[in-house]
Amino acid sequence: MVPKSQTLLIAEPGSELSQSLGPWLAETGCCVKCATSIKDAFITLQSEKVNVVVMDACLAEGMEYEAISIIKGLCRNLLIIITTGENNPEQESRIRQKGIFYYHVKSFGMDELMLAISNALKRTSW
Repeated sequence: MVPKSQTLLIAEPGSELSQSLGPWLAETGCCVKCATSIKDAFITLQSEKVNVVVMDACLAEGMEYEAISIIKGLCRNLLIIITTGENNPEQESRIRQKGIFYYHVKSFGMDELMLAISNALKRTSW
């Protein structure tokens, strides 16, 4: 079970991921924030305590891999989970080099993503 004081930020251009994870996240009891643009994600990270970010790789709006570095600059120890619709080993390698917690290809299913989120939230409660 996830500690109730944990906050998860889902940053994605639509609401597909937040809708898919909604019932499970409600059961975990953690607070969920949503951002539909990279700018909104940055604002949320500057104004609120967030334990874990789940961010769609396409959200970076031309910033490519710099968005992860900016997020790490705002919150050095923040655990970042990147989701993507495309299984691209080159992209995965570049993103992993930025020090993310987990890289998830959406077509692989939700179980692994839910496990990664749960593990990340538990890890931040230590």
